[in-house]
Amino acid sequence: MPSRVITVILNYNHSKRFALVISPSPQTDHEIILREARNKFRDKRLSSVFLVGGVILAQGEHLPELVSTVWVGKGEPYCGPPPVAHGSVAAFDAEVHLVSLKSYIDDKAIDQCKSVGRLPGVKLVVGLPDLHPGSRFPIGCAIAADGVYPSLIGSDVGCGIALYELSARPKSSVNPTKLASSLRGLDEPWSGSVSAWLSNYGITRSSAFDAGSLGTVGAGNHFAELCSVERIVDETVAAQLGVVVGGLYLLVHTGSRSLGSSILAAETATESNPYIPPDSAHLPEYLVEHDYAVRWAVANRDLVAHRIKQCIMPSSLDDSADAQPQLDLKKIVDVTHNSVTKHTLTIGDTAHELWVHRKGAAPADQGVAPCPGSRGDFSWLLQPTGDGQYNAHSLAHGAGRRYGRNVLHTGTKISKESLTNTSMGSVVICEDPDLLLEEQPNAYKSVMPVFEDMEERGICKGVVVLRPVVTYKMRKER
Repeated sequence: MPSRVITVILNYNHSKRFALVISPSPQTDHEIILREARNKFRDKRLSSVFLVGGVILAQGEHLPELVSTVWVGKGEPYCGPPPVAHGSVAAFDAEVHLVSLKSYIDDKAIDQCKSVGRLPGVKLVVGLPDLHPGSRFPIGCAIAADGVYPSLIGSDVGCGIALYELSARPKSSVNPTKLASSLRGLDEPWSGSVSAWLSNYGITRSSAFDAGSLGTVGAGNHFAELCSVERIVDETVAAQLGVVVGGLYLLVHTGSRSLGSSILAAETATESNPYIPPDSAHLPEYLVEHDYAVRWAVANRDLVAHRIKQCIMPSSLDDSADAQPQLDLKKIVDVTHNSVTKHTLTIGDTAHELWVHRKGAAPADQGVAPCPGSRGDFSWLLQPTGDGQYNAHSLAHGAGRRYGRNVLHTGTKISKESLTNTSMGSVVICEDPDLLLEEQPNAYKSVMPVFEDMEERGICKGVVVLRPVVTYKMRKER
């Protein structure tokens, strides 16, 4: 049986509980639960494991497949909730799959996954190895439901990562400092025609965010990163992509900027987590807005790449005078990791048509996907493998945060020099002191265990390892 997550509750004090990952083991579930409960609750007298309703899990037994909560006690009578009536839709939570044996996962993120699994219509929650807690809902997960929850996608609808080729054969050796100095003006509004650019993506409508935001990276964990090839793992797939050792490439991680936020705000005006059932007349209306933001985000990534190329390799072409500007560099991959798409998934023995919500999860049904590390770590290009059923056709979208932003403002002060010049020899451009601190490499998990967890689960294989050269976050122009 694959790994799964359960909640262990102290029978005589329900405020004390913890999340436990049950993985394949020579030990029985009964033994694992009591061992971990004795450690967590610091009570060696714990000896009983109850299922809901007071059924005792006998010594040597494994948990029934659909059980997600147990109560542990010292031999006293069961004090938990009564049995759930047969046929109740609330009898069991959704399945929760956790793709993590090596990667650190915060208990709060696991609890958030389980809470989401109790929402009406949710059938499956997949926590990928980059899983970490969000303000309300987990990040680094895929959630399959009958209908759509806009809040589970988040405010940055369409956010994703694209990889571009800047030069397969640079004329000179890569100089991070020199490249960094050339990246200017990228936080200012683009001088070209945003309506003409958007028309390349089938977008004919306009928004209040076009002129000021299109073609900009944004804040938070967004970035644009010049990178080189550290090594090629799969020569065949790399050749198909056109990725070669010695080339200079560009990763762009950004989304729909404030456009996505405005779409979510409209959906949550009267309810914080509205559910749109599959037969709702509003579902097609929402999907129109969702798809608009996804296309806008793709256009935004392309324009960021276009502007960076113009900084590094200036041409005589003036964007402001170009009636129909277009992307002028090769795009290798582009995946959206904040979105909802429909898939057929088998839950139990039954196939379901479900809406898979990805909040920080790369699609595993669209070919090779980038998986960036922190600014001081390698990034991977991954080839999805397997049938996509266990992982809801999804992969990790990056390393995932290890520490919350507030935590990074405590402790020993770190010099700016050590944050803008990494141990890998790369340069980080970020002139917002708070953001520089919050986005430091140590804020994130190591990307290697994230990759290894997915590879060992059989859902991807490595193709290319990329090394950061220059990471652009934001620059205050003078």
